[in-house]
Amino acid sequence: MNFIKRAFLGITRKKGKSLILLAVIFILGNLISGAISIQQATGNVESTIKERLGTAATVDMDYEAWDKMSEEELETFEPEMLDIDLIKQIGDLSYVKYYDYNMTTWVGSESIEPYEDADLGEGFFSGDNMPFRLKGINYAPVIDFEEGKAKLVDGRVFTEEEIDNGASVTVISQKLASENNLEVGDTFTLLNAVYDYPEDSEEEELIGSRDVVLEVIGLFDPQSAKEESDDKNEDSDMFLMEDIEYQNAMYVPNAIVSAEDNFTMEVYAENDPEFAEMMEDESFEYYEPIYYLNKPEDIEAFREEVLPLLPELYTVISASDQYERISGPMESMSKLAKYVLMVAVAATILITGLVVLLFLRDRKRELGIYLSLGEKRSKVIGQILIEVMVVAIVGITLSLFSGNLLAGQVSDTIMKSNDNESEYFEGVYYENLESNLTTEDVLDSYEVELNSSYVLGFYGIGLLTILISTIIPLIYIVRLNPKKILM
Repeated sequence: MNFIKRAFLGITRKKGKSLILLAVIFILGNLISGAISIQQATGNVESTIKERLGTAATVDMDYEAWDKMSEEELETFEPEMLDIDLIKQIGDLSYVKYYDYNMTTWVGSESIEPYEDADLGEGFFSGDNMPFRLKGINYAPVIDFEEGKAKLVDGRVFTEEEIDNGASVTVISQKLASENNLEVGDTFTLLNAVYDYPEDSEEEELIGSRDVVLEVIGLFDPQSAKEESDDKNEDSDMFLMEDIEYQNAMYVPNAIVSAEDNFTMEVYAENDPEFAEMMEDESFEYYEPIYYLNKPEDIEAFREEVLPLLPELYTVISASDQYERISGPMESMSKLAKYVLMVAVAATILITGLVVLLFLRDRKRELGIYLSLGEKRSKVIGQILIEVMVVAIVGITLSLFSGNLLAGQVSDTIMKSNDNESEYFEGVYYENLESNLTTEDVLDSYEVELNSSYVLGFYGIGLLTILISTIIPLIYIVRLNPKKILM
């Protein structure tokens, strides 16, 4: 009789043993199925959320490492500034799609008024002498427009010549323009006022000022803050404040900001000899670089290549780092799934191996007869393998669906237990890297699915585990001596 036919007859004639093996594989298969399902779901969440966070990265001081330094180390440590050449060198790496480096300063005005939102009430800038933020740029097309943070609605962006020469031109928000009846081609005047704060007085003292005249070449409309304020009702005031601050921001060439910062420091130096001596030969140009990579998967490779180029205590901070701060429930489930998968595989190998071995011992005489009749050991082994694998396929198929359902129930329980975890992060704020993504957003992105990759992965791991668990008992067949069995 063909050994394949004998294998199927062995399954049907020994229904009790087949059902026991099926039950063992089904129970253990549920654990493997659930673990794989959870791991796949958490992996999908990570890739989805990091895609939403974007590919932005910057280079800055590692403040956590700074805080860990001893007093002796701090006394001898002299931090270096990021120079433009290094910023450009990093920007030339193959991972970078485009980059910019920015300077920022705040100014006031006696000729225009800041935009205020009626939903927050009047007087948002009450007592603020410098409500306007000049954001210096070096990337002429404006990265915020390229990344969809804002949209150019009228006029144009900068030319390379205007950036290089520090032309007195600006792109402002459409609402700020409407507030002050400004159009593309108009000019307006800002005031760079320098104040001192005497120790013997509670009032500030104006010690110097000069006008900054700018021509409007374009109008923009912020996009991200508006979208977030619509989606996040509970935090609408916070998003409105962010939106108002952005509405009063003005894009200008870096050289404009640099010139105003230098003027401010010169005024302070003229009024304070000690300050002048301390700041002698010091540069007042501090640039914050921002790099946008080709894809989120490039971040780690980019980090590895950039770190050796940086001065001491500098590091790479990416937008996707925020995921690590809000992914507590995902990490809990991923770790649990990993441990469950390891234990389930080990238990399957051990328990299934013992069950098969016990069944083979009961069939010792049957196997001895096959061998004594001249049947090849390879065919006897093949028969046992077919018996076990057929039952295994049935058990794995059944546990495929129940394990997926189990994974969904376990996931809901874990997420509810982590629902009260803090979502707040205390650290350094990076304008171009921060998003309003919360733990709730991460949990909403989590979904246990029964897809092709899960099915293939589960069948692959399940059948391989059963195969390994059957190999050890098969050694028993190889060592059988048919003469001794039949005597």
